[in-house]
Amino acid sequence: MKAIVLDFEATDSSEDAQATEIGIMGVEFYEGNLDKSDDQKDVTSKRCKPDRPISFGAMAVTNIFNEDVADCESHTEICARAMPKGVTYIIGHNVDFDIRVAANAGVDVGQYKAICTLAIMRNLYPDADSHTLGAMSCMLDYEYARTNMKDAHGAAADVVMTARLLYLICKRQNITSMDQLYEFSEFARIPTHFPFGKHKGVAIAELATNHDGRGYLQWVVNSIKDNEYLTTACKKALSE
Repeated sequence: MKAIVLDFEATDSSEDAQATEIGIMGVEFYEGNLDKSDDQKDVTSKRCKPDRPISFGAMAVTNIFNEDVADCESHTEICARAMPKGVTYIIGHNVDFDIRVAANAGVDVGQYKAICTLAIMRNLYPDADSHTLGAMSCMLDYEYARTNMKDAHGAAADVVMTARLLYLICKRQNITSMDQLYEFSEFARIPTHFPFGKHKGVAIAELATNHDGRGYLQWVVNSIKDNEYLTTACKKALSE
C-alpha cells in the first residue's frame, strides 16, 4: 500500500488523546482514477484500551464507554500492529489529530506524509456552514450520507465516508496521482484568513496592507513555531 485512509476514535480531543478505536483502509490510483469503496468490510477496524479514561464528551460522540474497551488490547499494541510500515501517505479528515493519537501510542509517525481532507474542504468550499466529515458528506454525497449517517463517528464508517469524499475531490480537481493529491492538500493547508486571536477571520493579505497588521504578522512569524502553514501564509503576505 502506498496510502491509507485512517480514522481514530479517541479518549478526548487533547494533545494527549489516546485511541479507543482505529479504522484503516488502503487506497490507490488506477490509471489516473482513485479507487473508492462503499463497503465498511474493506476497512480494518479494531477497538483498543487506552491508558486514560474516556471523557464524557468523547463518549457522547463515539458511543464508546470505558467498559466497552476494558478487556481490549492496549492502544499501544493495537496501533503498533495496525499502522502499516512502508506507507507513504496517511489520509484523514483533520488528519493531524489522527497522527497525534498514533504518536501517543508510540508509532513512528515521521515516516508518513499527511493529506488532510478537512483542509481541502475548507479551501474548496469556504462558505459552507460546516466542514465536518458528516456535513461535507451531506453536502457532496447526499444519498450515501442519508443512508449511512447513523454509523458516523465509528472508525470504519468514517473511513469509508472520507474515502468517498477523497474520490469526489480528485474528480473535481482532476487529480490523477497520490503525489498530486498531497501537493493540493499542502496548498489547501495554508490559511487565507487568520484562524485565532484578535484578528480571527480577517484576511491575512488584508492585514499586510497596514503598519499595525504587518507588525502582527511579523510577530506571528517570529513567535509561533508550531504552525508552519500559518507562518508560511504570513511570510508570503509580508513579501508581497
